[in-house]
Amino acid sequence: MDYRSLSNYPRDAVDRLLNVIHLFRDIRATSEWQYDVLLKRSRLVTVPAGQPLLHAGDVDQWVYFLLRGELQVHVGDEAIAQAERPLAVIRPGEVFGDLSMLLAEPRSATIIAAPAGLETQVLAVDCTLFGDLDDFTLLHLPTKLVFYRNMVHSLRWKLEVYRSKYPGHELANSHRRLKLYTGPKNSREELVALADQARALARILLDWNAEFGSGHLAAEEADMSDFLESILS
Repeated sequence: MDYRSLSNYPRDAVDRLLNVIHLFRDIRATSEWQYDVLLKRSRLVTVPAGQPLLHAGDVDQWVYFLLRGELQVHVGDEAIAQAERPLAVIRPGEVFGDLSMLLAEPRSATIIAAPAGLETQVLAVDCTLFGDLDDFTLLHLPTKLVFYRNMVHSLRWKLEVYRSKYPGHELANSHRRLKLYTGPKNSREELVALADQARALARILLDWNAEFGSGHLAAEEADMSDFLESILS
């Protein structure tokens, strides 16, 4: 794989590239300086066809956005993954790696560039900056609020897709039972509540994914791959 700092590219080209990513666009609208801080903690990764980007069991705090190409999601290690039909396919514009980051747990899947086609390009963001909710040295409160609002929105949308597909499942309403924050807006209290909510939503989504991956629901759908692609988009 080829890792490159964003500083290796013209700034206007980087801005155009990242303008399609909600997180970067929203942070830039909040503060150009905070946007620059995040750029310095991000890098472009080029993955050759058929090569792994992430391995099940990896532990890190990186979150990824697919910019070009196609990635395949497999349960298990690389050797097994390359011989199996992918559990899901990740398309350009999709975010992944967020569950592991939010829950501080090893990655549950192996991610491999599609074996055929062009090289895959990914934006990797070091999200350790968002982990300490009391440290505003580099990233300020409004920036961290933007990050966790984005995470909560993305996770809730994915869970709503699961719920609409399987309304009678025992997990269907789990995310709707989580208490929403009703306190002062744009406060540290809201930040803590959003972070807690994101982790709770991530846990529920992980439960859904584990059940699909284990095959418990596979018999109910002949083409589960198409459905899982939709929840990752």
